[in-house]
Amino acid sequence: MSGTLGSLDSLKDVPLHLALDKTGVGLVACDASGRLTLVSPAVQELFGVEFAPVSEEVVAERFPLFRCDGVTPLPPDEVPLHRARGGEFVRDLVVTAHALDGRVVHLKCNAVPLRDAEGVDNGAIALVQDVTVEVQAAQRAEALRKRLVDTINHEFRTPLAALLGHVELIHDHHDGLDPELTDWLAAIERSGWKLRDLVAEVDALVHGEAADDPVDRPVDRRPGRSA
Repeated sequence: MSGTLGSLDSLKDVPLHLALDKTGVGLVACDASGRLTLVSPAVQELFGVEFAPVSEEVVAERFPLFRCDGVTPLPPDEVPLHRARGGEFVRDLVVTAHALDGRVVHLKCNAVPLRDAEGVDNGAIALVQDVTVEVQAAQRAEALRKRLVDTINHEFRTPLAALLGHVELIHDHHDGLDPELTDWLAAIERSGWKLRDLVAEVDALVHGEAADDPVDRPVDRRPGRSA
């Protein structure tokens, strides 16, 4: 066993071993063949298994991982520890696992290769962090954003388009209207366009974009007036 892996075996003799036992830090390590050399208590508890120096093929059975949907199994060659064993540095990769109580748990993984004094890859180590709360909060925010977009499009934009369209039709037959009614119609139209601008601004904010340039308003058709 190399000096690097020997140092992992000796964690029981240093304060880090105590930290792994008493905190929720998730840590997994393997040797150059993919054989497990370390599984922290937090990871053992999550999957309901005890540490055993098993081969990489058995690791996938004992610690099944899934894509972010919580359904699609993560292919073996995409497992962070496997990728790091091949020399890759894995940064903030989010995968999922199924807890013993059936919950889908979102895990952020960072993994790096372990190298000996000559720089030869000699295994890998992965840090696992439970980010379920953060992921669920982001999912709720995204769902709220989608609902807001749907509300803007269906409950505001469509009725406003119909309102302004009918105002335009009335304008086409305004010759016989009472002047006071014409003023009221113009006020309705102005308010409609203000609402249209507000809807466009909210829509842009939801999408994180700049609002559209104001569109051309129809000319106020009352005698001596302009929009």
